[in-house]
Amino acid sequence: MIKRICLFVFGLFIMSLGVAFSIKSTFGTTPISSISYSLALCAGIDIGIATVIFNAALVFIQMIVLRSSFRPKRLLQFINCFLFGYFTDVALFIVYSLNIPDNLIVNVVLIFVSIFLIALGIFIYMPADIAPLPGEGCVESVALVTDWRFSSIKIAFDTTMVAIALLMCVFFYTNPFASVNIGTVISAFLVGFTLRQIAKLYNYITGKDINIVNN
Repeated sequence: MIKRICLFVFGLFIMSLGVAFSIKSTFGTTPISSISYSLALCAGIDIGIATVIFNAALVFIQMIVLRSSFRPKRLLQFINCFLFGYFTDVALFIVYSLNIPDNLIVNVVLIFVSIFLIALGIFIYMPADIAPLPGEGCVESVALVTDWRFSSIKIAFDTTMVAIALLMCVFFYTNPFASVNIGTVISAFLVGFTLRQIAKLYNYITGKDINIVNN
């Protein structure tokens, strides 16, 4: 159990670093945090607080999707909301303390670093089967109901998040591309794909499969 908790917390922190690198790139944040970042900009609140609010809403969406199949253990995701919100603030502090140069080539590299870290974080923390982040919890809920592939649903989910975040900034913020930009679009399609490749590589190296979807 201790090992699972450690993997869970480590995976969440890796994901938060991915979010921080995406924000630092200035090419748009990642899909998983695009709505939280848009909410922070539009409402003028801390991104950690915005992350907690948005992720809490996603837990209620899971209740609707799963209905009677929603297990009480999933309520632990409310704790995840606060943990991930805190990690996001810490990761932003770390990334901006690195004094990474702000130029086109570096920012493009940061986008792909962000994509890899988010996919890797999901790969590490989801199999721990403690409680997913609400974003992955929504994807997992749809996977359980439909029996579709997690990585494919992840791509559709991320694309939807990007569209909603863009509309939020269009109608409620001065810059329509403040949270959504080319990096966000790239991430929407590549995080799920990268997750799939990491799982395949793990299987190739160890001969074992990792079950990302948990009941």
